[in-house]
Amino acid sequence: MSDAAANFRAFVFLDRKQAREGLSPSEFARWTALKRELSREFSGDADTERAQQRGSLRLPTKLRVSFASLGELGQALITNLSRGGVFVATDYVLAIGTRVTLRLHVDQPGKDVEAQAEVVSQNLGPRGDPKRGMGLRFVDAEAAVRRELDALYERALEAARIGPR
Repeated sequence: MSDAAANFRAFVFLDRKQAREGLSPSEFARWTALKRELSREFSGDADTERAQQRGSLRLPTKLRVSFASLGELGQALITNLSRGGVFVATDYVLAIGTRVTLRLHVDQPGKDVEAQAEVVSQNLGPRGDPKRGMGLRFVDAEAAVRRELDALYERALEAARIGPR
């Protein structure tokens, strides 16, 4: 068993515990260290300060999204997901602070999730670059929407498992 697999399992345990009941100071310190390490593993996130600011680990995913409130953007692809938001790979980057309604297209027909989000970061690389896009933070999520978003995150956790299951 690799260290990465063991670290991932430890992170998942602590992440779920934090979401349910909270962590002790020592568990929180361990969760933070694991999140920083796994951020580098999953996304090459060398910006440890930025990774520490996030409320959860960014998990690689491929999930179609459309902008219900901005039809001109059409559809795009979510390339990573956290408990607090998403990164959308798109050539149409919106201004920081812009609020949008996202429609996340999940595998099951009729189970799309609509969530309010705010643009919090931009990557303005060249057009066509898969890392070009924007980071969006979920805002004003009702309890039912929050449960749906948490379920998407849990599925991404399962899909991202490292090593033997």
